[in-house]
Amino acid sequence: MTDALQGAYRVMRTIRAVEEQVRATGDHRYPSEEALAAGVCLHLDGRDAIAGTHRRHGHRIAKGVDVRAVLAEIRRHPPAVTDTLGGVPLLICGAAIAAKQQNTGGVGVAFLGDGPGTTLEALNLASAWHLPAIFVTEDTGYADRVAGLGVPGVVVDGSDFFAVHEAAGEAVGRARRGGGPTLIEAGFPRHVGDCLQRFRSRVTDSGELREQVLDAIDAEVARLIEDSVSAPGAARDDVETDVYVSY
Repeated sequence: MTDALQGAYRVMRTIRAVEEQVRATGDHRYPSEEALAAGVCLHLDGRDAIAGTHRRHGHRIAKGVDVRAVLAEIRRHPPAVTDTLGGVPLLICGAAIAAKQQNTGGVGVAFLGDGPGTTLEALNLASAWHLPAIFVTEDTGYADRVAGLGVPGVVVDGSDFFAVHEAAGEAVGRARRGGGPTLIEAGFPRHVGDCLQRFRSRVTDSGELREQVLDAIDAEVARLIEDSVSAPGAARDDVETDVYVSY
């Protein structure tokens, strides 16, 4: 359990450090939502697919994408160029259909912003076809709306890693067992660093982790970001391909 907690904190701290680096370039991608990304993605493995909106770097890092590749992409391309917005829910339905047809046990997870896009259409499709899909939304009210579709709707505090992790674990397990889709509605105030401080307080107060251990992770992540930022940029030929990493 101690190793798992350290891993969760490392993921969240890495997301926060990348966000702070991105803000230095004038963009603000993923404000204080690291608990949401980590709480969900730490249940996933190579069978699973994720898709997110314009605030997607945190999801990618939580899923295991190399941080150096993420920062290289940000340096070389304006974020708006590579954004995927309203089509995310249907993309994940496609991934869920493939997982179901191939019987891999995989799930598709859509991280949604605060706009509707194709969310209701995708939820209807996922319900009708009983797809292994999970929809994670910041938009309030969706949990109530999906009841008529027969889709469980769960409301969690998105800044509480433990609450998100528990809800996501139930949703992922249900999808893998053939139980169909789930919607997780995550609400939180976007106070930078709030979820990290809450995590630290809980694990240190309980005695599960010491402050020194968490401080060491902070230093390790800081070195990773520094090394990633100072690394040589991609070659010109690579830039023109618009592809830095597969995930």
